[in-house]
Amino acid sequence: MKIGGDVGGTKTLLEARAGAFTLLKQRYQNDEFADFDALLAEFLSTLRQRHRAPVTATCLAVAGPIAAQAARLTNRPAWLLEAAGLSARHGLGPTMLVNDFVAAAAGLGGLDAAETRLLQTGHGDAGGPVLALGPGTGLGVAMVEGEHVVASEGGHIGFAPFDAESTALWQLLGAPGRRVTTEQVVSGTGLAACYRLTTAMSTLPIEPAEVVARATGGEPAATDAVRLFARCFGAVAGDLALVFLARGGVYLAGGITPRLPPELFDEPFLAAFGAKAEHAALVAGMPVLAVMSEELGLRGAVHLAMQSGREEKTHV
Repeated sequence: MKIGGDVGGTKTLLEARAGAFTLLKQRYQNDEFADFDALLAEFLSTLRQRHRAPVTATCLAVAGPIAAQAARLTNRPAWLLEAAGLSARHGLGPTMLVNDFVAAAAGLGGLDAAETRLLQTGHGDAGGPVLALGPGTGLGVAMVEGEHVVASEGGHIGFAPFDAESTALWQLLGAPGRRVTTEQVVSGTGLAACYRLTTAMSTLPIEPAEVVARATGGEPAATDAVRLFARCFGAVAGDLALVFLARGGVYLAGGITPRLPPELFDEPFLAAFGAKAEHAALVAGMPVLAVMSEELGLRGAVHLAMQSGREEKTHV
């Protein structure tokens, strides 16, 4: 029995698998737990009431940088995960931590056609680098080339405004002298900030899901906010596609992407994605797909757990 997990800033997905069979899959809201140990203990308690087999390998995808098989979640810094300690305390078997978008990238090969939406056909290069990025609580970024996955903290590069509205958003998010990152803009926090800008209410508290609901209902300020968010997302995705020369394709993942109405998102995203001056033709040739499944990171983590379980050593 093997376990894969996707540990984000807001939610955690865990799955126990035996071969091709899912034994238990659960979704948790992180705010309901003091730490990851408590969340994991609840999952394992339910699992072991049903299945007595030992856990032989575990892979946890974590929304934060990994160092020496330990990670502190970027958007939940009180949560520190250490592979060796988790394995010892909870009987997880050989355990490894990976960046959440390393796992997302590892899950791309298992996507069905129905789980993606094509935004741009391009002409592609089957052997070229593939970029995976997506907004949720933060902004994840990773690159795949062949069997090799490259981790990245691309969500923390500086955001570059590209028109008057994105400049106003940059000013809203950054007090004088404060750096504004791409993650502050292309994330749930950024979508809420877009709405605060379009309503001219800089302190309005609102959840990203409510912005999407209002946009779907036709509220003008919300539809403007989603279009602004789409343009910012497209500009950032296009810049990163140039950094990685993602001729193999660009996959838009994360928890927010599947919820955005295509009629408000696709056109402004692609316009900003392609606005690359002398390199417009280069990015126009890159296939762009939206991933409609929110379980991409979990699938990748399970896949990596299944692979690591074939090895004898502990990944710590």
